[in-house]
Amino acid sequence: MTRRKGSCLCGALAYEIEGEFDGIWMCHCSNCRKASGGTGNAILIVNRARFHWLRGEDHRTTYTLRPTYSITRCKTCGTPLPAEEDETNVYLTAGTLDEPLGVGIKTHIFCGSRGDWDFDMDGARHFDERSS
Repeated sequence: MTRRKGSCLCGALAYEIEGEFDGIWMCHCSNCRKASGGTGNAILIVNRARFHWLRGEDHRTTYTLRPTYSITRCKTCGTPLPAEEDETNVYLTAGTLDEPLGVGIKTHIFCGSRGDWDFDMDGARHFDERSS
């Protein structure tokens, strides 16, 4: 079975997911835009049985903004972490994966809340990753 690892920016927390996935969900709601500071949250929905903490599970802090929205972050670096809010699934922030997933975004949700700046302008420039 395929296993992929992920972690926070400082490395205090690490997890592993098992199996293949059919795509990422991109949430554009105003809560996710503010929590990420960007276009929204890219989420991988993982069955709880396929998710395992490797280290640092006790190094998390959760901010409950309302009964239907909370965000969990690393206590040291602030990386948004997998949310374990229901009994069935873990909602994993896709940017925390350390290894390629091999799929792209399959679903955009709350597009009516999308920032009016969330598009490429004509002539937008794209740069490859900086070499070390």
